[in-house]
Amino acid sequence: MDNLTTEKATADTAEAERREAAPALGKFKDVQTLMKAYSDLEAEFTRRCQRLKELEGNKADGAPDGVQSPPSRSDDERIAEALSDDKVRDAVIGDYLKGLTEKTVPLAGGGGGVSAPRATPKSVKEAGNLAKRFLNG
Repeated sequence: MDNLTTEKATADTAEAERREAAPALGKFKDVQTLMKAYSDLEAEFTRRCQRLKELEGNKADGAPDGVQSPPSRSDDERIAEALSDDKVRDAVIGDYLKGLTEKTVPLAGGGGGVSAPRATPKSVKEAGNLAKRFLNG
């Protein structure tokens, strides 16, 4: 009979634990329902995180919200496309030529000094004074 009493006490304890655990589950009937809801929530959270990362990637590319940015093309493909369009090619060449004509050429180059204009004497007296300054230093 002692064994029977122990089993009854164990059953009563298990029942009491179930009753105490029920309020801790909140709106869920049992642990199985809680686990299913948690799994569904985790899956939805993962989907939203992936969507957010995708949208942030598009913003970094400069694309507006919800718009996928086109795959990037290589420089060679873009050059070939520009060369095949006469209007684009003419605009690029015209811009290049305009830039060439707008450049100014420096008058004195190579780091050398610029000489003063040549002074020519107007009389014999000025020529004599100029010769004296030249010879005397």
